[in-house]
Amino acid sequence: MSTELYLDDSDDFEAMNDGNYGESKSRNIKDTLGARRRVEALLEERRLQQNIEDDWDFDDNEEE
Repeated sequence: MSTELYLDDSDDFEAMNDGNYGESKSRNIKDTLGARRRVEALLEERRLQQNIEDDWDFDDNEEE
């Protein structure tokens, strides 16, 4: 067998400590949840705005 397979090429790969992996994973989860909450808040705001506009249109039609 060739000894080339066993040469130490530690510069080719960067290792990640388990602690760093857990931190980056939890950070990604927090970012994803934060983005989801922002989207949900924007959708809720849009829905409420549409309900208000629809209600005002309904009130205007009743007065006529």
